[in-house]
Amino acid sequence: MKRNQILTIAALSILAIVLIAAGGCKSSGMAVTSRGQLLKINIESPKDLPDGSEDNLDVVLSNRGVNNVQNVLVDVELPSQLIVLDQTNDRGIDISHDPGSNVYHFTLGNLQTGESSKLRFRVRTAFGTYRETGSVKATAWQKDLPGQKLVETAVIKMRS
Repeated sequence: MKRNQILTIAALSILAIVLIAAGGCKSSGMAVTSRGQLLKINIESPKDLPDGSEDNLDVVLSNRGVNNVQNVLVDVELPSQLIVLDQTNDRGIDISHDPGSNVYHFTLGNLQTGESSKLRFRVRTAFGTYRETGSVKATAWQKDLPGQKLVETAVIKMRS
């Protein structure tokens, strides 16, 4: 073999190893599985709100991979500074919530390729002595995810 061919093969081998290692990684609300699934969580909320105001907080789960993502469980934990006035979600999502709890449990049976599902909370802020809310935390559980879960957080600041 020529020297150029050996260097090309070596470079491609290193690139393949890096891509395989990155395939099982997760970062910033996104995780890739070995089955070509790319699950993404976005928390869409206002950056800041006045005390006592109302707005929507959306948790959006998206499949941007090449295979369906099945049997996804999602826990959404809301801080005490956010009072939930109403909760809605897309069709085909089951919800479980214990009264008085700040944790909502959702079950998505199948998230198709290119599909997004939205969990919407209508909230009112009650900052009290705080300058920002605690963390809004969305955790997706699925057996093919690295570590079997994916976590995304967000904070809403008080507008002065």
